[in-house]
Amino acid sequence: MDLGTMLRVMLRRWYVSIPALIVAIALPGAAWTMISSTYQTTSTISLLNSSAASSANQRTGNPFLAFDSSLTPMADFLARRLGSDQSAADLAARGVVDPASAELAPNASGPFLTLTVSGKNQNQVLTELQTFDQYAIDQLAVIQTTTTASLPSSTLIRAVVVVPPQKPTTSMKKKFEDVAGAGVFGLAILFLSVFGSEALALRRARERAGQPRRRIGSGNGTGNGSGTGSGNSISTASAGTGTLARRTPALSSASQLPRYRDPEFDPEDEDETEPWIDIEPLPLEHLAITDRDPGSR
Repeated sequence: MDLGTMLRVMLRRWYVSIPALIVAIALPGAAWTMISSTYQTTSTISLLNSSAASSANQRTGNPFLAFDSSLTPMADFLARRLGSDQSAADLAARGVVDPASAELAPNASGPFLTLTVSGKNQNQVLTELQTFDQYAIDQLAVIQTTTTASLPSSTLIRAVVVVPPQKPTTSMKKKFEDVAGAGVFGLAILFLSVFGSEALALRRARERAGQPRRRIGSGNGTGNGSGTGSGNSISTASAGTGTLARRTPALSSASQLPRYRDPEFDPEDEDETEPWIDIEPLPLEHLAITDRDPGSR
C-alpha cells in the first residue's frame, strides 16, 4: 500500500484517524517527560603482582614493574566472579541496588578491569561505585585464600584502583530506546484503528450488498373488504394480472427489439408504389347534380 492510499484512507476515516494520531504523538512525548535520565559512572582497577614476586629475581619490589602473563587470566576470572548472582546479592546487602558490571578494559594491554554502575540518582551511583571497587578488591583476596588457605599474604595478587570513580554522566541511550518503543506502539495503534475501521466498513458494505431486497407486501395477511387471500393489494398489483399489465411487457419488449437493415439497401432502387385508385378522376362538371329528395324543398 502506497503513501497516497494511506492518506486517502486516513482522510476518509478522519473521525478515527485524528484521535489515533493524537495518541501516537502523545505517547512518545509522555515517555520523554516521564522517563528520567540514567546516570552512569566508571572506574578502573588493575591487578598487581605479589610483593614476593615483585622482589624476586633482582627486581626492585615495584609491583608496576613486575607485570607478567599470569595476571590477565586472573583479571578475567575476577570479572566473571563479580558478574555472578552471588556477587549481586552481596552488593545489594552493601547498598549497591543499581545495575553494576565488571569487564576487561577494552584495548588494554594489561590486567585492567572496568567497573560500571548505572542509576537514576547521580550522587547515589557515585557512592555505589566506590563500594563496588572495594568489593572487587576484597573478592580478589577471597578467591586466593579460599583456594589455598596456607598461602602467605606476601604471595597474594593485589588490586589497586587506577582510575577512581568518575563524575556520573547522563546516558541517553536507554531513554531514546524507550521513546522509540512508545512511538512504534503509537504508530501501531494508528494503523490498526484506521485500517481496522476501514476493513470493518467494507465488510459491512459487502454484507448489505449481498442481502436480498425486501419486497413490499411479502408477508401473509387477509384482505379487508376486497376478498381474502395471501398478500395484500400492493403485492397483487405488482403481480400484474390485468389485461394492460399482460400487454405492457409485450409492448415494452417489442419496442426494445433492435432494428436490422440490409446494408446494401438503396432507397432509390425501390419500385414506385402504384396509386390505390386505378381509374382516372372525372371533373366535377361531368357529374349530374340532382336532388335526391325532391320533397325536401
